[in-house]
Amino acid sequence: MQLECFLPGPSNMRKVVLATNIAETSITIPGIRCVIDCGFVKEKLFNSVDGIDILKAVRISRAQAWQRTGRAGRDAPGVCYRAYTKSEMDSFLSSTQPEILRANPTSTVLQLLAMDIDCNNFDFLDAPLEEALISAYRSLDGLGAIEYGPISHITPLGRLMSQYPLDPKYSKLLTSASKFGCMEEILRLVSVLSSDNIFVSSNDKNELATLAHAKFHSKHGDHLTLLNVYNLFIKAEKPKVWCHDNFLNYRCLIYARNVCRQLSEISLRLGLTINSSENIESFKKCLLSGFFENVAILQKDGSYLTCSGHLKAKMHPSSVFHLKYKPKCILFTQMVQTDSNFLRQVTDVFIDWAKEVVPCLKNGLK
Repeated sequence: MQLECFLPGPSNMRKVVLATNIAETSITIPGIRCVIDCGFVKEKLFNSVDGIDILKAVRISRAQAWQRTGRAGRDAPGVCYRAYTKSEMDSFLSSTQPEILRANPTSTVLQLLAMDIDCNNFDFLDAPLEEALISAYRSLDGLGAIEYGPISHITPLGRLMSQYPLDPKYSKLLTSASKFGCMEEILRLVSVLSSDNIFVSSNDKNELATLAHAKFHSKHGDHLTLLNVYNLFIKAEKPKVWCHDNFLNYRCLIYARNVCRQLSEISLRLGLTINSSENIESFKKCLLSGFFENVAILQKDGSYLTCSGHLKAKMHPSSVFHLKYKPKCILFTQMVQTDSNFLRQVTDVFIDWAKEVVPCLKNGLK
């Protein structure tokens, strides 16, 4: 379906291409005469006060607006319709903010500390906000990757975590999984989470897709649901046909499988044991060891309050719990911000487990 955008349209018919912002700079489609620019883009932002990554729809910059305009009329005269006024465009930033100023710097801090470079003294081209760096140091301290102080030092666990090309939260899951006896399950889950959405929805076959996806649902939440999908995918005799029949994204699952192989090789090289367990409680405790900052408590009005930052949020409609059952305490992978805050990829947990699996919480780390 993605390749169809490059094919010539049928005779006497207009071709319409719906594109994300990735197409602004990486793809040129011949024959485009008209562009409609909505003026928005989804960006991953890091809230240093709450310590949470947020996916949020924000206004584009003026440079992005002109970049989108350039998609029309590459090989003939074209026109761009903008869904915003000239005065609105004048209020946009002149250029896109560098990612290091809006992204979570935790991974950057860990990689530099692994090279014995303290970010507080490093000469960045665009230095991250001081609040963001402090939040990153505290988060790494909570994960056990560093010893936080006036001069921070990386720990042996931190050096192991830095060997993975992943967010430190995912790295902590992998370095802890052997202890919980569920290394194989965590390897597979992290691989799926590293990919794009594996579920495909179709407007004309929405009910069929919902029924197909329901077969994989776990009563424990979305993380085990994703694991169920992956486990059945690698067992399928004809994976491509199986994905088509179950409304799953074959490309994303193949990508997850390749990531899993790479992460397994790294784990074996680091001397970590690849073990497996059907103990759901151990699996959830392992998740909590990396995502202890991403915990939310159910409120009387049916919403959730995050323990870190005390933000009000709702469960994302894509969750297996949506409109069915609301656990008292959940762990989430990501927060999405539109008109409300939504928690994506959630699993039910017990808040009492946090102090058991995260030693820093006993010492009063917030």
